[in-house]
Amino acid sequence: MNLMESIELRNLDQRIHRKIDQKQQEDSLTADVLRSRFDEILKRYERTIRGTVTKSQPSEAINLFQMAGAKKLLLANFISRQVSTHLGSAWEEMAALSLNAISPEKSFNQRVEGVDIVFLEDGELRYTQIKTKKDTLTGSQAARSVSELNRHRKPLFAAAFDLGKGWTFPPAQKCGIERLAGKAFWDKLNIHYSVVKKAATDCLLRLENDLFA
Repeated sequence: MNLMESIELRNLDQRIHRKIDQKQQEDSLTADVLRSRFDEILKRYERTIRGTVTKSQPSEAINLFQMAGAKKLLLANFISRQVSTHLGSAWEEMAALSLNAISPEKSFNQRVEGVDIVFLEDGELRYTQIKTKKDTLTGSQAARSVSELNRHRKPLFAAAFDLGKGWTFPPAQKCGIERLAGKAFWDKLNIHYSVVKKAATDCLLRLENDLFA
């Protein structure tokens, strides 16, 4: 990191501290309020997904389903990829609702490479990348994430849901970056994991009913 980048990050740190202080003074989050805000976010993404699926068609690139003429499997695969892609951004927005977290991009229109949210823990800012599950990244993607996160002090790699699979992101002993999944991550944000899971489950069941009716 060069001197200019270091100065920019220090300035950003100060802005983030002020923004989190402001959130904590102006807002309050009960489980009911959180669930309502989660639903607002998820239903917005649901509308986007429905629109994308309705207007688009599976790629012309040949895959196994196309080779076999398995149109229902081809469509199901296309839909599941759209759902996964769009909802990945939803988890980031949901995490940024925490009173001790912000999204630099949403709050300041400032994109920080490889960082989705920044949250405050014990007086220190933790620059965090969020994926849906532990095994989301390929090897090359994991290497890039490590490089991006290691530009910051006490970075964190998070999986929004703990689905029991192994990590494709390296352990802290190898890369110096803590990794957390599911409840362990959401607890850092003072958000109940059960509320997150229930909102996500209801969203996915609505989408299933709408898209496979």
